Amino acid sequence: MSTLSRPSVAAPPTGEVDGRELAIALGRSLRARRRSQGLTLQQLADQCGLSQPFLSQLENGKAMPSLLALHQVAAALGTTSQALLDVRPRTDVSLVRGKDTRCYELSSGATVCFLIEGPDHQMEPNLITAQPGAESGCELEHAGEEMVYIIEGSVEIAIRDHSSTVLNPGDTLTYPASLPHEWRVVGDDRARFLIVSSPPSF
Repeated sequence: MSTLSRPSVAAPPTGEVDGRELAIALGRSLRARRRSQGLTLQQLADQCGLSQPFLSQLENGKAMPSLLALHQVAAALGTTSQALLDVRPRTDVSLVRGKDTRCYELSSGATVCFLIEGPDHQMEPNLITAQPGAESGCELEHAGEEMVYIIEGSVEIAIRDHSSTVLNPGDTLTYPASLPHEWRVVGDDRARFLIVSSPPSF
């Protein structure tokens, strides 16, 4: 998976995302968060495993990272990719209308739609839409607990040191998010599934 990706729209309904404005807003958010922690660009690069020139491009609004790359940066800054992308005022109550749902490219053949707005929540529900053969792209691990619920299609969840499990519509799998985990679509049909994490991590 490439490091750069453009915000993309998954299955409708979705909200329109202005890539240029988003990149600029994200850059400001990254710079403010990094400076508040007293980190140089090189120190942040060392912590998240990305190059200093690439991080400089991000902060200057000249590049848009893939969500997985942004996840690495967010984790190094002690926050989440959703919090960095969402620059709207904080609120305790979140209402996301179907037509306003923000969706982004997650990996080849897969998109993620954020189902909650704002950083002040104790859980993080995301809707994944993925074509046959699509996969998460890498193992993920983070604090807390995670739940996967299948709406349509079949998805194989691999958790390190555990047997892989194929989930079908209506199936739910819950596991410690600290265990390295990944997913892939199996079969000939697209899959749609919820991933809910607590606390927010992505």
